[in-house]
Amino acid sequence: MSVTLIFASIIIVYLLHDFVKKLLVWSKLPPGPWGVPFLGSIPFLLGGPLHKILDSMRKKYGDIYTLGLFHKQVVMLSNWELVRDFFGRTEFSGRPDAVAFRQFSFGKNGIISSEGSLWQDNRRFTMRVLRDFGFGKTAALDSMIQDAALGLCQYFKENKDKPQDFGPRLNLAVLNIIWKMAADKTFSHDDPKMQDFMNRLMQVMSDSALVGPFQWVPAFIYLWPPALRASRRVDRNMAVISQIFLDEVRQHKRNLPSSGGAKDYIDAYLTEMEQQKSRGEINPNFSELQLRVNISDLFIAGSETTSNTTRWCILFLLCHPEIQEKLQAEIDNVVGRDRLPSLNDRDRMPYTEAFIMEVQRLARLTPLGVTHAVTEDVEFDGYRFPKGTVFMSNIWSCHSDPKYWPDPEKFDPGRFLNSDGTLKTKIPSFLPFALGKRQCLGESLARMELFLFVTIFMHNTERMKHEFTSHINTFL
Repeated sequence: MSVTLIFASIIIVYLLHDFVKKLLVWSKLPPGPWGVPFLGSIPFLLGGPLHKILDSMRKKYGDIYTLGLFHKQVVMLSNWELVRDFFGRTEFSGRPDAVAFRQFSFGKNGIISSEGSLWQDNRRFTMRVLRDFGFGKTAALDSMIQDAALGLCQYFKENKDKPQDFGPRLNLAVLNIIWKMAADKTFSHDDPKMQDFMNRLMQVMSDSALVGPFQWVPAFIYLWPPALRASRRVDRNMAVISQIFLDEVRQHKRNLPSSGGAKDYIDAYLTEMEQQKSRGEINPNFSELQLRVNISDLFIAGSETTSNTTRWCILFLLCHPEIQEKLQAEIDNVVGRDRLPSLNDRDRMPYTEAFIMEVQRLARLTPLGVTHAVTEDVEFDGYRFPKGTVFMSNIWSCHSDPKYWPDPEKFDPGRFLNSDGTLKTKIPSFLPFALGKRQCLGESLARMELFLFVTIFMHNTERMKHEFTSHINTFL
């Protein structure tokens, strides 16, 4: 028997063994479309918005099904109850080893990209500190958000006669709130350092959209020059952003209060590290690298989504003058004209809250959420999921499910109100901040910001449709 024949036989046996092994794994997963060799289901995901293609697959395969993306098994959850049940379990709270997570976190550090005890310790600590610095205290954040919103209104009035993209100003307002909580500082819009930081952060967000499709097979990035250039820009910009945070950490270390009294997140984290050291504890989950990535995560998670949701709020108001009238009437009735809206008004303004929630439902800014991964072999809901199986939640499907949202494409804040006009408290199939163990830790801050931005805009601009309708394209 020739060497060539022996070698070919070995390859065939190996391929057959690999095929049978994969077939056994797939037989235990939720059924989905059969893929093609190597590419898996990718050819069936082309030709339109991904979330809509996945929603059409839901109609064929059900609320849970499996896709093959190259060598990865990806389980799609298209029903809010499945998202709640799966993502509410710790073993489904991991993160896949994807290029985007590695780029954002210099490995798998931080809060967004990490898993296990590293994620648990830092998320728990961050939640506690953010509550101490205002997430649960309206007075601590009221004036900060009011000032940011008033600055935007003033910019509106000064430039109402010409087209303006107020996105950068809005981004600055949101970023300043995070800077205040992270490092106890704010910046003016004209500050060159802030401009550079903001531009780099927004560029990272934009470039990540190009890199994202290659996250499972990063080597393919080299085959498409635009994605390769975007990936390299992400690396460069994240390095600069990380250096900015490192400089802040070093400055805080030099001025760290000796007897507690932390004034911001960096102080609190460094103090925690010092206290662990004084107790003789060695906890590798707390480090200066981890601190830098945590700060970066706060900006990445808390800036663009809030900014874009606010822009969508204004767009929907421009398109629905009758809703403007209802919001204005509620503001006039509750707040009046002699003071600014405050966070203490939220409980008495159910229609405004319902309006913001309907914007979040219909805008669907993160239609597929953030990917999860199984941290160990798991049997659940009648299926067997090997360690590393990736999970995605189709939030677009959840927010468009006619079972919960009749006429789902219609904009109707009344969906979130009871018959007596009060705000509903239990709302199924509504998950703008995700669900489960990794639910967005900035949810409270985002809700506060959105409420004050919308109400103060309305309080100061009165009838926006008369002033800004001709420039509606600037909000998109």
